[in-house]
Amino acid sequence: MWMESIVSAEFSENNRQPDDRLIVKSAGRVIFILTSEIDWIEADANYVRLHVSGNSSHLVRLPISKMAAQLDNSQFIRIHRSFIVNVARIRALQPCNSGEFIVSLRDGKELPCSRTYRRFVQALYSPR
Repeated sequence: MWMESIVSAEFSENNRQPDDRLIVKSAGRVIFILTSEIDWIEADANYVRLHVSGNSSHLVRLPISKMAAQLDNSQFIRIHRSFIVNVARIRALQPCNSGEFIVSLRDGKELPCSRTYRRFVQALYSPR
């Protein structure tokens, strides 16, 4: 019970630690995940699923909009209303119909990038 209150308090306002860790409660344990180990994040209603290097994932009760606000926007970009990706994990961008992209990650996963978020993806390769 006391662990739940600690985790809830950490996630409620400031789960971003000085060393860029996220605190996640999973299967009764409290897990510290380095943000650099996160490949991509997927929305699932009022939850997000953190897909971490090594093919593991963790379900966190937090809307994707709040998760996005807590992440470093130089390290993570939102590519779709349901997806956030770690920029360092992007292998290729493939243009599709009507201004959309397919974002290919280093682990082989392909995620859609919608027109709404394409400007963030284009900023990765546009001259500054």
